[in-house]
Amino acid sequence: MKTQLRELRAVKHAVLIVVLFLSTPAVLWASHPSTLEAGPVFQVQMSGPRLNVYGEQLLSNPDYKIFFGAEDADRLFEPRLIDYNASRIKLMLPFQPIAGRYKLKIGVTEREPAIDLILLVDDTRILIDHTTKGSADGLLKITNCEKGQADCAPETEDDSSAFCGMSADFDPYQGSQAITVSNTQELHLDDYYTIEARVFLRDYSRGGVIVDKYSGSGRGREYRLSVDKDGLLRGWFSIDGTLANSRGLTSDYLVPKNRWVHVASTNEEGLMRLFVDGELAAEKEFRARPAQLGYQNIAIGGNNCCRGYYEVLNGLVDEVRISNETRYRASFEPPTQEFEPDSQTLLLMHFSEAGKNDGLIGGDAQLSDFNTIRSCAAS
Repeated sequence: MKTQLRELRAVKHAVLIVVLFLSTPAVLWASHPSTLEAGPVFQVQMSGPRLNVYGEQLLSNPDYKIFFGAEDADRLFEPRLIDYNASRIKLMLPFQPIAGRYKLKIGVTEREPAIDLILLVDDTRILIDHTTKGSADGLLKITNCEKGQADCAPETEDDSSAFCGMSADFDPYQGSQAITVSNTQELHLDDYYTIEARVFLRDYSRGGVIVDKYSGSGRGREYRLSVDKDGLLRGWFSIDGTLANSRGLTSDYLVPKNRWVHVASTNEEGLMRLFVDGELAAEKEFRARPAQLGYQNIAIGGNNCCRGYYEVLNGLVDEVRISNETRYRASFEPPTQEFEPDSQTLLLMHFSEAGKNDGLIGGDAQLSDFNTIRSCAAS
């Protein structure tokens, strides 16, 4: 074990750029010429959101974690580890990577990884840079695994254990209406609450509702979390059910598009906060509490109050949770696992079982003909 750890530390700063042509075959196998020493990672296989990494004792340390994300992301997330052995780790990503650069790190922490790879999508070069062994250049060999090549490893289709296996899909250009959660008229908020979800925005849209409780009447407004047409996260609540007497907060920066992002709105005795991917994005004190009217069910992905205008989000929504406590007060690590219901969970929807609600209040989701539950492997 000590020998293996020393070998891993020796390549701690190694960088491997692996090229995957995702624009042509859907399943690709990437490898480098065997004459090049490339450290502990030998081959990488990607099939949609599934990623197989082959090498030697990649998880020899029980404290090692796996980190993945876009190269320019402020922090990486921990993908779901589906399977592993001495020569392979199998991961499920929460999205299907599009053209760009991605980091894959293995180690006890993200900042000090034992293995550091860069995956470069849509390129024709591979650079292997080992600070302890010099550097080498070589061409990447690409094999289309859809054609049953002998050097391709078999791929299983069991993705049921993956984080973010399914999500709710909304498209304002297709007339998509909100998903309604039945029997949630009494899902009121008080002095302490958290509304949160994971979203994948294709584009910004008018309204851009994530979670909404609004009946459309003169005194029918309670609370909402949304992303507006300018890409800013917005949370508000009304103290008497009217728009004129509502209290709202808008984030100081945009919610990123084309990747999964955790967003949250919290209240703590009138101190309202917004979070984007775990970072505190806005904070303001109102000294107020939301109205408790009971006119309307919870809507997800749009509002269902008003005929002909639904303020539909343009993208995917997953892991919707409403809690009667303030779960976040300062910047935090975004969740990388599905939420588990607890005594403060009022509403919880994974969408892995269609519209099932695992919260304490309300029934399951009522889908219209426009709603879609689909894989989180968004592109």
